[in-house]
Amino acid sequence: MTKRIDVALLPAEALSIASDCYVVIDVLRATTTIATLFARGVADLIAVNDLATAREIARRDGRLLFGEVHGLPPEGFDYGNSPVEASTVEPGGRGAVLFTTNGTAALCSLAGRAVVVAGSLANAGAVASFVRQHERVTLVCAGIEGGNRFGLDDFAAAGVLVERVRDGSPDVQLGDAAAMALTATTLSEWHGSTLPAAETTVARLIAGSAHGRVTESIGLGHDIEYSVIADTSSAVPVVAACGEGWALLVDAAKDEPA
Repeated sequence: MTKRIDVALLPAEALSIASDCYVVIDVLRATTTIATLFARGVADLIAVNDLATAREIARRDGRLLFGEVHGLPPEGFDYGNSPVEASTVEPGGRGAVLFTTNGTAALCSLAGRAVVVAGSLANAGAVASFVRQHERVTLVCAGIEGGNRFGLDDFAAAGVLVERVRDGSPDVQLGDAAAMALTATTLSEWHGSTLPAAETTVARLIAGSAHGRVTESIGLGHDIEYSVIADTSSAVPVVAACGEGWALLVDAAKDEPA
């Protein structure tokens, strides 16, 4: 049972927090895309922090290639970093490679330190159930601008995960940032977006964040609307192997008893 939950506002902060399990959150859009791809049946997924490495691994292994630079798919990629696109993919037993500006870098930076999970609203319930087996859990906000600045969107999603984990561990101790993330989900007056899906407090925080506004401005509002829907995936993507600049994720939910 979880005894303590912390929230790291940036990936670099997580490196100084001792934990049994780190949950990386990049709700717009990397970890939502990852959860969606596993729901669609990808065999596994390699997150990478370098564009050339992504292309090389995909070509070498015959993997589907997903990703973005400045929000849009790079030349030669099969798909962007889009959960809406991912929801239509037919993997046919193939694995995937994903490169993004923030989320995959965060996953690679933490891989090998402890159990590392890719979390989002899309798989919030599944991830919350999984992490309760760990005493010390840290939710890691991937942030924006290469993980160097705070992102309200990830912080809001972290608040939902704090609440979900606490539901199963009512005596859990909350770190200061975890307590603030939980409080943020009650900021009912926040209005930063006019997207139709921005009806709940958390959805408004995500859509109205700086990252959300940029994502909407480049014509990807549909990805925001998808990303604010909870529990569309039962996958628990966990790092199973890693190396310099890459982390292999598999779905731990497949190994759990029915």
